[in-house]
Amino acid sequence: MLEPLALEYATSSAVPQHLRQLLEQHAKGKTSSVELLVMLIYCVALESGFVANETFDQKRHLLKPVPAVGCFHICNVRLLSQQPLLFTKEFEDTVHRLQLRTLVHLGSDEAAAVATLQSRLMAVVLGDLLMVTLSPVPPSKEPGFSVCLSIGRYVLNVQLEPVEQRFRRLDELCLQLRQKLFQPMRAQQLLSLKLQMHPTLLGLPEELYDEIFRHLNSNQLNIVANVNWQLCTTSKQFKDRRRQTKL
Repeated sequence: MLEPLALEYATSSAVPQHLRQLLEQHAKGKTSSVELLVMLIYCVALESGFVANETFDQKRHLLKPVPAVGCFHICNVRLLSQQPLLFTKEFEDTVHRLQLRTLVHLGSDEAAAVATLQSRLMAVVLGDLLMVTLSPVPPSKEPGFSVCLSIGRYVLNVQLEPVEQRFRRLDELCLQLRQKLFQPMRAQQLLSLKLQMHPTLLGLPEELYDEIFRHLNSNQLNIVANVNWQLCTTSKQFKDRRRQTKL
């Protein structure tokens, strides 16, 4: 059976390598349902382009660049999941805290953006629920994000071996965490840094323009040319090549 690359595709018999690496760190002792759910949350954080501050400091020289338009790099995720997950636990292990760093390639501007790329993950046990919040760190005035998870819905409160057999509805869990925590926070941070979060027509490889433009007539190409100077030049060059091939 092929090993899934992301947690949302995991099954009771096949989990991603980075989750196995996180679980192996706690294989010797008894792990509670809350601790397992916290590990799953961190696993989604890694896949979403976040990492614990301490781990980032230790492994930053080995990380692959992560562009603003993406966040998942399997080499980074597997590398970072090898490091111990060191949550700060408080109030008899009912509160878990972790400082996160967002991964994004900034080049020479990285030092000025360090504070913006920091966030604080906190998970609080409320009976059978886990309240998870992701907040920017001071002095940021931006809002934070939160989601309330049913512990038993995603991690069975029974001792099963291997431990991944206790996991349920991981695709739903990943969707909840991405949509309500990690994607909004990453988008907020990148907007603060004035980074382009989505691919644009100007970012396409040169060879793809001909494949797109060949489906457009002359009037449509004129509309494209009015967008900006770069597309004006590119569309004009394409029209010249099209004209020459008809001669």
